[in-house]
Amino acid sequence: MPRVPSPFFRFKQFTVWHDRSALKVCTEACILGAYADVTSVKQALDIGTGTGLLALMAAQRNTLMHIDAVEIEAQNYLQAIDNVAQSPFAERIAVHHACIQDWSFMNTGERYDLIISNPPFFSNHLHSPSQVRNRALHTDTLSLFELVVSVKRLLSTEGRFVVLLPPYETQLLTEIAAESGFWPTRQLQVFQRSDKPLFRMITTFERKHAEPIPETLYIHRLDGAYSDDFRALLREYYLIF
Repeated sequence: MPRVPSPFFRFKQFTVWHDRSALKVCTEACILGAYADVTSVKQALDIGTGTGLLALMAAQRNTLMHIDAVEIEAQNYLQAIDNVAQSPFAERIAVHHACIQDWSFMNTGERYDLIISNPPFFSNHLHSPSQVRNRALHTDTLSLFELVVSVKRLLSTEGRFVVLLPPYETQLLTEIAAESGFWPTRQLQVFQRSDKPLFRMITTFERKHAEPIPETLYIHRLDGAYSDDFRALLREYYLIF
């Protein structure tokens, strides 16, 4: 019989239910949540929070940080509300039902030290029959240009914008971001294994020119086991570590 997917993913300090969401907990999102630098951050924004995963992971590592988590899709929003409410960090995470374009206009006075996002990146791809899944995965509701415009409105002068994308979309975003005065200062290249092609990139943008610090992460060893670097990165979160 085929394996039935679990309706939740249990971490060491919280549980993320994703049974009602088009966005399931995935490895690359967990890497983003564990990798993003939350040092000295007081106010953070999670764009497209989905189930609330990134907000919860960030809140665990910085106990003084307040996080606004914005989500456009109603089912994801309701799931995130429940996940946050059942977590130890409920008082520090506020989930908002809105598109980030509107949110950035309504909150132009807000300035965040950290903005984190795992945005939709499919464009020119066949759409799913599910409109919910389309909004989660396709750029129709949030283009890379709109993402940068929103970040420009909301990020503090010394703030960091950390984003997860495939390699080609990372190149596009880097070009768009440069036109708005943002440049990469840190970049993690994520591979499934050392013999596999580049899978995802996590880039930190800031309002300053700097030679980006290149980093590499292999999720698995050649024998299929998790790599030591992956284990170290996710040790605070994964029960199996």
